[in-house]
Amino acid sequence: MNTNKNINRESHCKPNQSSKKILRRMSAATSNKMLLSPVKKGILTITLVLMTFLLFSCEDVIQIDLNSANTAIVLEAKISDTSSVSTMVITKSTDFYTVGEYERVSDAVVIISDDKGKSATMIEVMPGEYRTDLIIGNTNTNYSVEVNVEGKNYFAESKMPNRIEIDSLTIEKSKLGPRSSSGKGRYILHIYFKDEPDIANYCRFKISHNEKDLAGFIVYDDKYTDGNDINARAQLDAEVLNLNIGDIITVELQSIDKATYDFYKTANSVNASGSSSGGRPSSTSVAPTNPISNWTNNALGYFSAFASSHKAIKISD
Repeated sequence: MNTNKNINRESHCKPNQSSKKILRRMSAATSNKMLLSPVKKGILTITLVLMTFLLFSCEDVIQIDLNSANTAIVLEAKISDTSSVSTMVITKSTDFYTVGEYERVSDAVVIISDDKGKSATMIEVMPGEYRTDLIIGNTNTNYSVEVNVEGKNYFAESKMPNRIEIDSLTIEKSKLGPRSSSGKGRYILHIYFKDEPDIANYCRFKISHNEKDLAGFIVYDDKYTDGNDINARAQLDAEVLNLNIGDIITVELQSIDKATYDFYKTANSVNASGSSSGGRPSSTSVAPTNPISNWTNNALGYFSAFASSHKAIKISD
């Protein structure tokens, strides 16, 4: 039995009513909303708000189908330039109302290839998880993955872009915003980097607190910031995240292709399980809609070939 519900995202910036109903089923998550502020000393500032997830309709109209019972194969594969191991996790999606309960899928044949004619078969190292160290991740290289599982074939491609390096990080106590009874308030994390000019760049910021990934997906594209020096600001709720002096905040800037960007953006916008995924793409729930996928044959999930840059900073007085 399927229940379908359409959500229109209007051109004005007000929470639409259908979104509010879905949001009541969601826990706190991170928003990928980016707010541009005026250029100061040649550095364009982007605010990435990490707080309770609010779905605003500020872009083109998007139709969202709310599914309540459909299930599908979920394929989540990645290769990077900083790891010698390529990975694939295969699961089965669950109903919207049983988020977090999903089945790992074994006995698949998974082959990863590059555009130089080299290929390798991934080995199942634990139920539903496949790996190989025979294909190396390099920038400006096209990769493809073929999967045969339960009698069906799936295919996806991804090109690893040039790596965008994080120049530096700073963190400061916010002077604005509500404070909790403990007085912790919020911190502002500044991520400085240079956008590569004359190229369409897409990024994901993966933020960790004391080596634990924060949930949600923060993504960036340079449609209005091509070639700029960027100061991306992330608001960290100290009470919710239990931030303390001496804690370590780590940022991984993943340079991704557009297909991966589209997956993260739609998953962050519409996936009800985003707040509980621990940073892992939360495509194991079919509802309220299926994130955009680069897999064939109606599989959910994504395949991402990404270049990675890391920086860490300690919270201090």
